[in-house]
Amino acid sequence: MFVRKNTVVLTWMMAVLQMSKVDGGTEKEILQALDEAAAEGSWGYVPLSGPYIDVYHSGNVTARLGATAILNCRILYIVGKTVSWMRARDLHLLTVGRFTYTSDDRFRAVHQSGSQDWLLKIHYIQVNDAGPYECQVSTTPPMTHTVWLSIVEPETTVLGGPDLHINSGSAVNLTCLVKYSPEPPPYIFWYHDGQLLSYDEDGSDIQVVTSHGQDTTSQLLIHRAIGKDSGEYTCSPATAPSYSVNVHVISSESPAAIHHKNTTSTSSALASPGTPLEVLLLLAFVPFLVSDGGHLLVDALTRSKA
Repeated sequence: MFVRKNTVVLTWMMAVLQMSKVDGGTEKEILQALDEAAAEGSWGYVPLSGPYIDVYHSGNVTARLGATAILNCRILYIVGKTVSWMRARDLHLLTVGRFTYTSDDRFRAVHQSGSQDWLLKIHYIQVNDAGPYECQVSTTPPMTHTVWLSIVEPETTVLGGPDLHINSGSAVNLTCLVKYSPEPPPYIFWYHDGQLLSYDEDGSDIQVVTSHGQDTTSQLLIHRAIGKDSGEYTCSPATAPSYSVNVHVISSESPAAIHHKNTTSTSSALASPGTPLEVLLLLAFVPFLVSDGGHLLVDALTRSKA
């Protein structure tokens, strides 16, 4: 059916205008905007069920700390109704129509003529902005829809940490990943044991490669690691927390080599001439002695004396 919209008379809204600071212009401008809103949908098709909220296009929002969040409430067949945004945790009225009713100037009501989308725009998102926001349509009874705002904070990590073991002479590749930054970090510094690394010098064995995208990566490359390259490495982005890893450069004198030397010395002792028979037997039967509680040692010594 076709319904002609009557002139919007909002006595309760005028009372609010008198009591609250309105971020939208003078009283004359506000009244003019209300008239325009009424004229915008003065004729329109309205189903018997009335207006409804398109929840598919009015979903929850995740925003980065310090960025701008845009919450949407899409209303179909609104025809002469008013849309408001309210912060659910404290029932604070934020917007009515295209006007903002809060002293926090980070909040803005956004709506274009003829659009079905009624937006709540929040600049410079803070941690305490997270939570539910309620979109209300001035039907009888009021129609409501809740949109949840989640905040993610900048995050830094170095892949493979917190400890990396590198063979001496091998290349070292430390990859620092910066996620959820409001904007790509203008710079990322690397530190070695608290000292700022300088990798722009001619002939330097250190190279840093940075790439920007949805996430930012910075790769610290050491072409041939030596002992002095061991220590703590810290990735320090401008817009995210720092992250440290420990690099251990392993020399050729590895624990495996030391174990091999010990094995060789034991074998030499067994092959040395002049070793007493009792000692040779003791060394030969060591594996069995442990499992048999020492009885084999007694038997072996008794047989050797006989």
